[in-house]
Amino acid sequence: MKNIRTIALAAALAGAAAGANAASFACIAGSTSDCSEAESSLSWTWNGLDFTITNATGALGYVSEVYFDLSAGMAASFLSGTGTVAFYAGANPGSLPGGNTVGFVSDTSFDSDVRGQPVYGIDAGESATFRILGASADSFGADATAGVHVRSLVDSSASLVTTVTTPVPEPSTYGLLLAGLGVVGFVSRRRTKQA
Repeated sequence: MKNIRTIALAAALAGAAAGANAASFACIAGSTSDCSEAESSLSWTWNGLDFTITNATGALGYVSEVYFDLSAGMAASFLSGTGTVAFYAGANPGSLPGGNTVGFVSDTSFDSDVRGQPVYGIDAGESATFRILGASADSFGADATAGVHVRSLVDSSASLVTTVTTPVPEPSTYGLLLAGLGVVGFVSRRRTKQA
């Protein structure tokens, strides 16, 4: 029984060492200063069903439109937002500005700026969640891509798309893995001496 607990502890430590894919936005249209501001303030998470975009506290711009390039069988809808965030289907413009230059084809889009109404985009410190049916945990970067249009930046606006990269493990990752293996070795050796 103790041996099973030891192996479970080592597996947990090794699991903590295994990194997930790092995700970010990459700018495809806009000035250098607009792109820099937008990239530094936006982040996203994906759990296999819900895609959440977060705008950092203190950010200058707001996300006005969200676009998805989805594979066949997938569908997206606006689920919820924090603060005053609200999106409706059908963005204007219908395609992500600058998207065609990188092979991003908008097949589903959402807008927050209803003419004559207040702006309900993703302001500083807010987030928006979109539900994507027919996707899986590893869909983004392979079968699905998201794009956003950010307004009210330094010069004007910027368009960004998601990018997914596999990170190089940091030294702390190797440290956790070695610690887990060390615990297994120590307990195993201790049991051998007691026997």
